[in-house]
Amino acid sequence: METITTAEMAAIDVNCEYHGLSRLQLMENAGKAIAEEIEKRFKAGRIAIFAGLGNNGGDAFVAARHLKNFDVEVFLLGKASEIKTDIAMRNFEVMRKAGVAVKEIRDSTYVEASDYDVIIDAMLGTGVRGRLRQPYAKAVEAINSSNAYVVAVDVPTGLNPDTGEYDLAVKADLTVTFHKAKPGLLNAKELVGELVVKSIGIPPLFEMLAGPGDVRMVYRRQREGHKGTHGRVLVVGGGPYTGAPALAALAAYAAGADIVTLAVPKSVYKIVASFSPDLIVRKLEADEISLKNVEDIQKLAAKHHVVVMGMGAEGEIKEVAEEVLKLNEVKKAVLDAGAILPEVPEGVECILTPHRGEFRRVFGFDASSWEDVKKAARKAKAVVLLKAPEDVISDGVKVRINRSGNAGMTVGGTGDVLAGIAGAFLVHGNALWAASAAALVNGLAGDVCFEKYGYNYRAMHVMDEIPGVIKEMLEFA
Repeated sequence: METITTAEMAAIDVNCEYHGLSRLQLMENAGKAIAEEIEKRFKAGRIAIFAGLGNNGGDAFVAARHLKNFDVEVFLLGKASEIKTDIAMRNFEVMRKAGVAVKEIRDSTYVEASDYDVIIDAMLGTGVRGRLRQPYAKAVEAINSSNAYVVAVDVPTGLNPDTGEYDLAVKADLTVTFHKAKPGLLNAKELVGELVVKSIGIPPLFEMLAGPGDVRMVYRRQREGHKGTHGRVLVVGGGPYTGAPALAALAAYAAGADIVTLAVPKSVYKIVASFSPDLIVRKLEADEISLKNVEDIQKLAAKHHVVVMGMGAEGEIKEVAEEVLKLNEVKKAVLDAGAILPEVPEGVECILTPHRGEFRRVFGFDASSWEDVKKAARKAKAVVLLKAPEDVISDGVKVRINRSGNAGMTVGGTGDVLAGIAGAFLVHGNALWAASAAALVNGLAGDVCFEKYGYNYRAMHVMDEIPGVIKEMLEFA
């Protein structure tokens, strides 16, 4: 059975909203699906809904409206005024206006679950982490001690949806989950009971389209962090094109990295170091990057989370990339331009960022479809980000699509900016989501530039818009 993690599902959920499929509609579909499954098994009876204050409870509020031939009573674990989301509150108010009885449970002393034919567990769903607090723990105990048929919404309360671990959790007769099963459901069949996966109307393409959820998957900021907490990125490049590695480094800063170090040949060291006071530039003892530099790059790589290689370099950059990625110090990498390898050494989580010409040169065939990108990713044992009017990203199994950007981004340097963003995002995210988020942010920054300048803007303009685009994605409701 195909599964999806809770983080991935949350990303897809917000992306659906971004692309026009509202979460209100998804909640309506989920609630109706719950009611349909109950009506398949019961024609009438008394139903108790134990609902939390989040969207799991919201799904059940919808279900209450659809259960026409049942006597439904809702036990809300907390105050109605504290319902957490607008869509859950909206459905709560509609349900209450429809005449469904509601009782607020603020104290575990008042939790009871007797004399019901069916109990719907809609307390926490995928939101549970760690031990349950009161009154949730008491509610779980009451549900488990009842003789009712228990239906869990999405995930039984108390069960870790990704791992299947639990301490105290609802023991369901039926679990109705949405879109795809969460991994933990397959690891705790003794709690899940019968598992039914219901569609809630998410089209297959919407599962692939990049959106704000991608950025939320990979961007991190810790209040108690210190310099370096949010990423140390090493950029290796430069030679004939002195600006390329500098653009990548500055873009990594713009995308959230704390420390970015540039390693460039001595022939261009002074030029690159003069571009910005933000740059930390290290000199490689060669006129262009060569195998003689591997040891120096290794020492630098040991102090960084991610290595980004290839921008603006010629000579032996491909051979250097292969040797550097074989080193134990390198666990994550982004390879661009001449550094793109047809196969990445084992143990390295890697993003390759070819345009169509580089794709053909590296992999020996044209990328005419998503399947071609998947095939290349499987061959390379890496994530391939094909730069095109519609970016295609694949890890060999899954595909993500980015539709941001415009024709002005054919200007030189935007690919270097993309590599830098990808490097910053790869620090905290996996390669597939980091590449997808990077493509989205780079393209959206280009779209902002188009609104300001038309098609005639430069890579530096794109880079300047990155922080604002990230802020917008993180704040998208």
